Amino acid sequence: MRLVLQLRSVLAAFLMLIVAAAPASAARPIVDLHKLDAYFALFASDSNVPWEKTAVRLDTYTSAPVDFSVYQVDPADVLTAGNNSRPRAIVTRGRKPVARFTYRPPGGYQFQSNRVEIPLGSRQGFFVVEARRGNVGEQVWINRTRVGIVAKQSPGELVLYATDLGTGRALAHMRVQFVVNRRFDTRYTDAHGTIRWTGGPWPVYALAQWGDSYAFTSLFPQAPLPKTIVGIRASTAVTHAGDVLDVVGFARTREGSELRSARGTVVVTMRLGADVVAERHVPLDRAGAFTAELTIPPDARAGNYAVLAEADGGVGGASVHVDADANGLSLGVRSGCSGTCDARRDVPVIVTSSRGDTEVHVTVVRSPHVYVGYTPEGEPWGISTWLDQTVRTDEHGRAVVEIPMPTDGLASTYGVRAESGGATAVTRITVPTARATIRVAVDRHTQTLGTPLDFDVFANDVDSGKPLSGAHVTVQLQHGNSVQEQTLALDRDGYARGSFSAPQLGTSLVLARVSVNGALAQDADQVNVIPQATRDTTSSSSDAHIKLDRGIYHAGEEVHVEASVPGSHGDAFVTLEGAQSVQSMVVPVRDGRARATLRVGDTAGDLRIGAAFVRDGAIEWTSVPLELDAPGRPQFVPLKLATQTLEPGRDTALTLRDVKPGAGTVIVRISRGAPSGSALFDSAPSLLAVGLAATQVSAPAGTTWHPWVDSTGAHALVLGFERRGAPPRHLAIADADSQAVSWQVVHTEGLPIPVKLPAESGRYSLSVLEMTDDGRVIAASSDITVR
Repeated sequence: MRLVLQLRSVLAAFLMLIVAAAPASAARPIVDLHKLDAYFALFASDSNVPWEKTAVRLDTYTSAPVDFSVYQVDPADVLTAGNNSRPRAIVTRGRKPVARFTYRPPGGYQFQSNRVEIPLGSRQGFFVVEARRGNVGEQVWINRTRVGIVAKQSPGELVLYATDLGTGRALAHMRVQFVVNRRFDTRYTDAHGTIRWTGGPWPVYALAQWGDSYAFTSLFPQAPLPKTIVGIRASTAVTHAGDVLDVVGFARTREGSELRSARGTVVVTMRLGADVVAERHVPLDRAGAFTAELTIPPDARAGNYAVLAEADGGVGGASVHVDADANGLSLGVRSGCSGTCDARRDVPVIVTSSRGDTEVHVTVVRSPHVYVGYTPEGEPWGISTWLDQTVRTDEHGRAVVEIPMPTDGLASTYGVRAESGGATAVTRITVPTARATIRVAVDRHTQTLGTPLDFDVFANDVDSGKPLSGAHVTVQLQHGNSVQEQTLALDRDGYARGSFSAPQLGTSLVLARVSVNGALAQDADQVNVIPQATRDTTSSSSDAHIKLDRGIYHAGEEVHVEASVPGSHGDAFVTLEGAQSVQSMVVPVRDGRARATLRVGDTAGDLRIGAAFVRDGAIEWTSVPLELDAPGRPQFVPLKLATQTLEPGRDTALTLRDVKPGAGTVIVRISRGAPSGSALFDSAPSLLAVGLAATQVSAPAGTTWHPWVDSTGAHALVLGFERRGAPPRHLAIADADSQAVSWQVVHTEGLPIPVKLPAESGRYSLSVLEMTDDGRVIAASSDITVR
């Protein structure tokens, strides 16, 4: 990215240093540095309480004075409904300002972010601040309010809660105007400070008023719940032309508030673009499950194929990479490590060809992360082409490529691709630095200067996937030589949330570390802090915590909730958020803690427990998942083998722990290498967790900014960023060629599941996917060593 000025005359201004050093000449014009006066930007925070000072942020490039005027207005004259709409500017002619003053920024000819206090005293209301330099003007709104609202939206219900930001108490009989089909629908909160909206048409905006105080939010559109959910997984995410691919899947149909096993026939197709290379029609069994074998044509082209399953109006899909042969030549590529590769050494990769003395082009893409039970949606931070090399196989068709060891101390996931004359082979190799892996994720990779940086940390055991509960994680925010550091304790789910209050302008690195048995696991993410504003009222607070009385519940049971935010007071808004409804309670807060009891029903979709508090004039909230053992629900459970000693070729049995025994269809797969992508069974149950409730608050903790709108007169000029040249090439990590040495389909009545162990000693990945007759989808996995 290169900084580009939008006007050529501004570029000339930066030559003043040269002009000033040279002798004056009548033939050389004097550069007018005051053209930079037109470059300024005005921002205001989204929520301001009347008992604290109010300020705006003014970004400037010169010290020329700025004239400020403040007007009290009706918010309906400024605000517009919609998440992507900008507010309107007001016409100031004929309006009397409540305050007027001049501000001179310090710093001279350089970028300066200035905090400018607005003299409003303890006034409440909605104000517009106008900043002017000559004929150039900008306006920004300020909402001085003592009230806040929390909106919980699911596909089946909207619940809005009103609270006093001073006392923390719920506000009964507060007027709220909803925008529905371009008209206002006025409603009032009940005795608990809530309003419930069920059924369409749905509102797109809410404006609440309590005396001279206002609170407002744009409401997210919610997608309706699907009638049928179809899921499909493959025996491996990488296969070869001419091979047979095993697939398994399920179909669930919504009946009222529950998901049940579907009936009928499923159509399974494998496509490359518009071309269908394989198709099967298979019946759904009593568990709503299906299995199929897809024969891939020997002349299939290399590429990423879509495997689709259609049943009862629903469609599920998976992606499978097919390696191709060319002119009788086939390739293979695999890790040369015996077990897990050592992060302290180069990684050997074995390349094979069906003909000896063959030139093979090998490329390796590295991602400096190892994920357990998580698949990133986009390109992860730090992904890069790590190796690009051409090798020649020996007379036996074998060559070894060494992947250079990284020196950054981070774990590695390598995507390896081999190609020769149209023949291809790909695989994935993971190299952790410890027996545990850690993942750090920032809420926003681009955010506004002056706003806190919130992030999540997850840690799991590499082999079993179990959370690293109770461990302490050190997190650093690195910006050049500046380092901020904090230590977080992981909860029982191996999770922690943290925040850095003041990230610096520019690019910073967030680095998380955890020590396991003397080995260090690390992960990193990047954030870019810019002067421009981004607005986010959906991020939860790192200081809010929720504790449940048990790990898993059954339909009809009570859920005892203990939630806390240190320093909070008044009332807490506690919710049980489902896909079709939102249960809520308003309970008193004592010593920053609140307790509530809710009853969970048998319902489909995502379930979460949420809690919102008031602290220091802001709303702090969080939510945690609730695990429900009921028909049509997803479950992730540990598995237990009947014997601790696993000998080659022997029979054993496994059971799924924490699962109510029941009839169903079970797929047991033993594979070499860790499955990824469409072969990952652990991600299948999450397809049933539809209808995630969205949370928005009008007064979020920390400072969130909104930008200016142009006033009357000339428009302010803005420094922008433009990309020069072509964008970087898209990089992706190839999926693992995890060879399934065993693929077993069992129809069980809830008894232990028989398993045949591999005939050869070695390290394997054991994956189980169970689809029960009552609609549950259950996944479990673990690494095993046969010897």
